[in-house]
Amino acid sequence: MPILKAGISTDRAGFTLVELVVVISLLAIFALLSLPLLTNQGDGGQRRAMRQLAGNIKLLYNEAALTRDVHLLTFDLDEESFRTYRLERKGDQLEKVPLAEDRSLAPLRIEQVQVVGKGHFRSGEVTIRIYPQGWMEETWIQLVNDDNQVKTLNFVSMTGSTRIYDGRREI
Repeated sequence: MPILKAGISTDRAGFTLVELVVVISLLAIFALLSLPLLTNQGDGGQRRAMRQLAGNIKLLYNEAALTRDVHLLTFDLDEESFRTYRLERKGDQLEKVPLAEDRSLAPLRIEQVQVVGKGHFRSGEVTIRIYPQGWMEETWIQLVNDDNQVKTLNFVSMTGSTRIYDGRREI
């Protein structure tokens, strides 16, 4: 109910200038924060492929700790794909159990993989072991897109996380 003071109503409709400035400022901040996300939409799936690979590494790292089984990530450098396995003990034997079907890294190509202590690889298959004790073989991968831009991924051995670098890194 409006309060009357000397016959003038204090019931105002609309927004004050301060309220409008605050709302416009918030919209500008949100636009600035979302602009980098929108500009990366045209990368042809490169970010998706790198996120998928990084997510699989973290998943295998966590699964190894939970199941107490060694897990494997195998890259087929000729086919530009990777697959995941769990090593299950069957009596005295270890059996490779596939966890998922082959995954493509398209539109990226694998230029080189280095597993620390094993060497550099440019063709064939390379397998990385993820151990249940919370450790994995440190690995560096150089990926190239159609424009010959290079991304270097590093799988951190003690955390199962992935670092992504622009350009070639000394491996």
